[in-house]
Amino acid sequence: MVARSITITPEVVLASTGHGKVRPDWLEEIADYVQRAAADGELVTLTSKRRMLTPAQVADALGVSRSTISRKIAAGELRAVKVGNRNRIPFEEYERFWRDTMGDVVELTRDEIAADLFGDR
Repeated sequence: MVARSITITPEVVLASTGHGKVRPDWLEEIADYVQRAAADGELVTLTSKRRMLTPAQVADALGVSRSTISRKIAAGELRAVKVGNRNRIPFEEYERFWRDTMGDVVELTRDEIAADLFGDR
């Protein structure tokens, strides 16, 4: 027996709600997987795990340096969890930080954008 796995992201599940299909594609994929495993006499275990990002992944996503993210963590602006001696940022914390950061950017650039779009009034 060869161990197999599939991964379904929250975005895929949430994007499929309300499309009127009897079964969304991600659920079809799970059903097919379970049926194949059952036909092979295999045991299927469904698990979920919290999505965690490294400081480097968050830095790449935000377009900043890893050391900037490390400073944000040290300052308490970005919550991280220690896994061994490494920091990991829960995905929902990354999303919160992104929303807060983008809100600040919008606030700081609102007048400049309005002037560019509509000229000085």
